[in-house]
This record gives sequence, structure tokens and C-alpha cells, in this order.
Amino acid sequence: MSAEDVRLVLLGTAGGPLPSATRAGIAQAVVVGDRVHLVDCGSGVTRQLRRARLLSRLSQVFVTHLHSDHVSDYFNLFLLGWPILQHNPPVPVHGPGSAGPMCALPAGDDEPAIPLVSPDAPTPGIVEITDHQIRANAFDLNIRMREAGRSDLTELIVPCQVDIPDELGASPFGAVAPPMDPLLVAEDEDVRVTAVLVQHEPVFPAFAYRFDTAAGSIVVSGDTAPCANLVTLAQGADVLVHEVYDDAASAADDDTYEARRRRHHLVTSHTPLSQVGKVAAEAQVGRLVLTHFIPGDDVLPDEHWVEGASAGFGGELVVGHDLLELRL
Repeated sequence: MSAEDVRLVLLGTAGGPLPSATRAGIAQAVVVGDRVHLVDCGSGVTRQLRRARLLSRLSQVFVTHLHSDHVSDYFNLFLLGWPILQHNPPVPVHGPGSAGPMCALPAGDDEPAIPLVSPDAPTPGIVEITDHQIRANAFDLNIRMREAGRSDLTELIVPCQVDIPDELGASPFGAVAPPMDPLLVAEDEDVRVTAVLVQHEPVFPAFAYRFDTAAGSIVVSGDTAPCANLVTLAQGADVLVHEVYDDAASAADDDTYEARRRRHHLVTSHTPLSQVGKVAAEAQVGRLVLTHFIPGDDVLPDEHWVEGASAGFGGELVVGHDLLELRL
């Protein structure tokens, strides 16, 4: 397999759940030969796959974590792409399992109590989410199988939980990304996919994925603060696709409760522009590709992202844009 046979397509590059006016929701395709390995399913992913002429070649899906901006169009990918995907073999969907039991967050003195949604099952994993989505869309599925002659969509989607070894001691409460060796997630004659837990607390589990081929390697960070596990996973990779937020976004003057919580989340769960180059340098990657931009509406020029990420990194730097295609 040559470098021409492996490419990365950035389907959507916006960060955060509010749809961007200029970028599609976060998703990227690792194309190996004639097969597409999709990482995350942000808003508009089915349309973006069609625009890139990749939908009919979908082979596997890998979900980094269960935040809405990464899975908002997970089931829509199959529901809306059904006319084309029904001709494909079953598609494995690899993703997080349940985070386990979860209590309502304690309220501060000046804040109301926060209710717990679906207390009998507050943290469903990828298998349960798939089942819930099928049930919620049963009317449409039943009608279209009878009226339009569609195949059984439930046989097309094969959700697979990425199991975390118990001995790691990983937990949603303070140990979301303990030191670990990469886990084997999937492997065939063309690509080997491994994963590690990354630092995106309080979300758990949250994964980064590495795709190794005979032509080279691509790593997708998912959402994470600077994380030793990611550096381990990405060591020596040809391409590191990494999330980023502008440091100034965490220094706003807005002092509302919501703004304070947002700043806390950015600082503890994401990677600032001033540090993302250092992460890439530590991992000794050849090319750093920025994505999942916060802010995500192109309010900052490419030069701003290049200047910030260049600190400490001497390799090739690429500012991601929707439908940008890169070959190894």
C-alpha cells in the first residue's frame, strides 16, 4: 500500500454543540484503499460524506466520546444515508460504554438543584444509545422497509463497546485517563486501530484513536486537555489531528455563572492554542492538523492559529477546513 492509498478528509471542523455558521460539525474520515473509517458524527456528517463522495464506502465508525457535538448525527448517518448504506456490509460502530452510575451534581449556595435526567439509566453507552435511537425511529423504519422496500436498518449498525481493562482503575470520578498502553480496537489486513483514554473530564470514557497502515499513521485526538496518554498513542505518527481552542476564549470578561462554567470546562478539558504545538512536538509527529476550533465561526484568521500552534513545534502545520483532503 502506497501513501496515495491513505488519506485524511476533514469532513467537519467546528467545536462545540452550537452549529457553526461556517463549519460543519466535527467529523473526519480516514480513507484506506477503498474503505472509509469515520471518526465522530457531528452535525451534517451525512451531507459531508456525500460531498466528499465517501458515503458509499463507509466501513467502520469510531466515536471518541458521547458529547452531543460528536454524536448528534450518529444515528442520522444511517437513517439518512440508508438508501446508499443498505447496500453495504454491516458497519461496526466502536465507542464508549456507559460511565456507570451518576449522581445529580451538588448545588452551590446560590444555585438551584440540578435534576438528574433519566435517573434509572443516566449514562447510556454506545450500545444503549443505538437501541434507544432505533426505538425512537421505529415508525419511520417500519414504514420505509414496507413502503420503499428498504433493507432492515437494524442489521446494518453493529455497535461495539470499547472495553477498558479493570486493572487500569479508570473512573469517571478523578481517574478518567490513568497511564495506559494503547488498546487494540480493530484490525484487518490494511489498518490497525488502537485507542487510549484522554483527559476530557467529566466526560468518561473519552478516547483518542490511532490508525496504522503500511503507508503511515494518523492519530485523531478527540476532545482532550494536554494528555500523556495521547502523547504515547501519537508517538512518531505521520499525522496528528488535534482539537484546539483560542486561549483568549477562556479570558472573557463575562462573569455569569454559565460563562464561568464554560471557562472552567475549556481550561480543564481542552487544549489551548499556546500548548497544542508542544503536544505535537513531544509526540514527535510529522504533521499537526488543527480542528475542532473554538471559536468555530472563522472569526480568527488562519494566521492566528498558525502563529499560536507554531510555538515549540517545527513540523508541518495545517489549519483544518471542511472537506480538506490530506495524503500521507
